[in-house]
Amino acid sequence: MFQDTKLLPPDPILGLTKLFQDDPRSEKIDLGVGVYRDLRGATPVMKAVVQAEANVTAAQKTKAYTPADGAPGFGPAILDLVFGKDSNILSSGRAAAVQTPGGCGALRLAGELLNTQGAASLTLGEPTWPNHVPLLSAAGLKLNSVPYYDRDANGVDFAAFKAGVSRLGANDVLLLHGCCHNPTGADLSIEQVDEIANMAAAQGFLPLIDAAYHGFAKDLDADAYMIRKFSADLPEVLVTYSCSKNFGLYRERTGALIIVGASADRAAAVKSQAISLARKNYSMPPAHGGEVVAEILSDPALSKLWREELTEMADRVRSNRQLLERTAQASGLHNRLSFVADQAGMFSLLPLSEDQIRIMREDYGVYIVGGGRINLCGVNEVNVEHLVRAYKAATSA
Repeated sequence: MFQDTKLLPPDPILGLTKLFQDDPRSEKIDLGVGVYRDLRGATPVMKAVVQAEANVTAAQKTKAYTPADGAPGFGPAILDLVFGKDSNILSSGRAAAVQTPGGCGALRLAGELLNTQGAASLTLGEPTWPNHVPLLSAAGLKLNSVPYYDRDANGVDFAAFKAGVSRLGANDVLLLHGCCHNPTGADLSIEQVDEIANMAAAQGFLPLIDAAYHGFAKDLDADAYMIRKFSADLPEVLVTYSCSKNFGLYRERTGALIIVGASADRAAAVKSQAISLARKNYSMPPAHGGEVVAEILSDPALSKLWREELTEMADRVRSNRQLLERTAQASGLHNRLSFVADQAGMFSLLPLSEDQIRIMREDYGVYIVGGGRINLCGVNEVNVEHLVRAYKAATSA
């Protein structure tokens, strides 16, 4: 059966990581990684997670299967976090959650759910997180793209995006980034979110909101604005939620598919369909990460500690943005990188050609993924001048 199976090339980002690891230069900089890193370049286990894990392990009496919708307490805790404890969405029963193997599992489950329910197409803004395309197309969906980002202006091209969205109708799906757009860092403004919500109400398309960086833009409440606005104004919304970044649970594969229905009955019906699809795939999600999240969010002291740690991480990323912008200004780049300070989350898209990216890597040891995405977590006081020097050299070559 497999005698003619072809060997696939390595993942581009993993391949870049290998090149970085093999580079002997002491001044090398890794801006390609897709995870949070602290000043030492580590991705630490959060203190709140360590304490919660100890509590979960001490209380654990069985390794029996968990319910199909996830670890007990996880779904309600995530819904409270996303919508707020006093939300009418929750009190009316319009929201339901299914724990998934990470945000990727939530996206694939959402894709399969949409495919079985007759979605005509799914539209993504261009550019988007590269894995959106294979994850959702593998679920059987027809994918379309519309312009989202203007690389010349280094910001959202809202006129072009809105023009593309205006063509959507009933049974179409629009994927949106809840905050901290990956790979650009350029989010929709509140006014723009409101306008897209009005278009969804008038045209009948379904929003699918990918929430992978909740808490990294402004704060947990502000970052949930799109989800809360759409859920209040529209009868149906899907949200894919990841606990990888804001809880640091990358390898634990902890996420959720959140379903907002027109009524409690509709939400329950859609949840039952999602669980049925999950049973045909991974059956049930890993319990540990969900139990840890539920423990943190249900314990006031742990929740406070977690929020403080998340704020510290988000503040560091914002500080790195400002550091890069200041250093670029001082080096004579004027406003060429000023947009970085105005964006949100771990990523920005530098205006670089593939040849310029190669020059930065080969001549200066600055590692950036194809397309120009950088992870601001890799910037610090020690390396920022070398980074700016490499950028100036590559863009003037």
